[in-house]
Amino acid sequence: MSPTIQVAIISAAGSLIAVAITFILNKRAERRDSLHLRILNHYKELLSAISDLAVDDVDKEEANKQFAKAVNTIALVAPQYVIDALMEYHKEIAPSNQNRTLANHDNKLRILVLAIRRNLGLPFKDNPDTFNFHLIGSKSPKYIP
Repeated sequence: MSPTIQVAIISAAGSLIAVAITFILNKRAERRDSLHLRILNHYKELLSAISDLAVDDVDKEEANKQFAKAVNTIALVAPQYVIDALMEYHKEIAPSNQNRTLANHDNKLRILVLAIRRNLGLPFKDNPDTFNFHLIGSKSPKYIP
């Protein structure tokens, strides 16, 4: 076989390999982005459910159902450190917890939010020592006198 044909075959094979690698890498990135979006949506549902529990005039039974659904779904997509923080928060807000305090609640929620933010891979770093977060609840406008 002549060197010209060999070079042509090697060039064609190289091009096919480059296309295959690019395709594989693009598909991997698409799957990663899709998973990241699903995880973000699960976290939105969780924080929305937690927020509903803080609103005074929301149906608490429905809010608890949404919270339970969100918590149970998070177990499918979150890393262990998020699930651990979520379970600690759940223990704190459980009706069976006789030692509930607002300070403990806010601290467990702060730890949970920090874990979620860490998992989301945000492009900035949080300082756990100064990070401050608590729920903001209100009455809906139809109930304000």
